[in-house]
Amino acid sequence: MHGHQPYALVEHFVIDKSIRGKGYGTMLATYLENFCLRADCSQIMLLSNSKRSEAHRFFEKQGFSSERKKGFVKYRRHLRSA
Repeated sequence: MHGHQPYALVEHFVIDKSIRGKGYGTMLATYLENFCLRADCSQIMLLSNSKRSEAHRFFEKQGFSSERKKGFVKYRRHLRSA
């Protein structure tokens, strides 16, 4: 990533259903961006379950894009032993 510049990887960006729509997600996203700016991160990568379309709309409203990257995950139970 751009030489030795750090980047952020965020997984499980979740706001409890009972308090969604009250601005907490936006506050958390703003905090995340400010933290990453202070840490001189080159980018923020955000992983989200492919079925969370409501969350994806929120992330897009926050300026995140899924057009250029696709995330892949391999869980421990699927790892092959050496």
